[in-house]
Amino acid sequence: MEMRRSGWRSMIVVMAVLGASCGPSTAGGAEEPAAGAAGHHAGHGMVAPETSGGGDTAPQGAGAAEPLVAAAELAGPPGSPIHGVITFTEVAGAVVVHAEITGVPDAGEHGFHVHDTGDCSAADFSSAGGHFNPAAAPHAGPHDSPRHAGDLGNFTTGADGTGTLDLTTDLLTVAEGPNAVVGRAVILHAARDDLATQPTGNSGARIACGVVHLGGPRP
Repeated sequence: MEMRRSGWRSMIVVMAVLGASCGPSTAGGAEEPAAGAAGHHAGHGMVAPETSGGGDTAPQGAGAAEPLVAAAELAGPPGSPIHGVITFTEVAGAVVVHAEITGVPDAGEHGFHVHDTGDCSAADFSSAGGHFNPAAAPHAGPHDSPRHAGDLGNFTTGADGTGTLDLTTDLLTVAEGPNAVVGRAVILHAARDDLATQPTGNSGARIACGVVHLGGPRP
């Protein structure tokens, strides 16, 4: 009987020693590495893909407003060789005017104005009305103040009947408003504008006319 008790004590001691050396249970030990592995992948290897919003970033400069442009095609009465294109480009609070005209019979300076009404139907272009003058200012040169909004000064042609003009004015707009050039008419006169005589500078007859429309020159 004593031997049996001694045998059980020995077995209990052995089991206790083996249990202490095995450490935590298999279930507990398996959970810790799994959590660590998941944390590793989430932080490094398994980076979430970019959403579609990240790929839709607009290129630098996209969305910048295009300058507003208006244009007129100038023509003389039937049978006249006069032809021209005038553009109005609104930039930074001002309008840049560029004109190219050919076929003018007389070399020299010719009064050049924006008129109030976009109508070139009359043979003498009187249907275009007077100078565009929303502020009711006196007639003057293109760099004088006050002046008509439509005072563009003189257009100079050479012996070959051609010429170009470039100027900037702060009294016209392409955008809608009281000084809008769209829907007006551009008139080229036979004589020089003296920039002083009221109300039109003694510029003589109207020899070419064009209606200003929104957009660039038409083909």
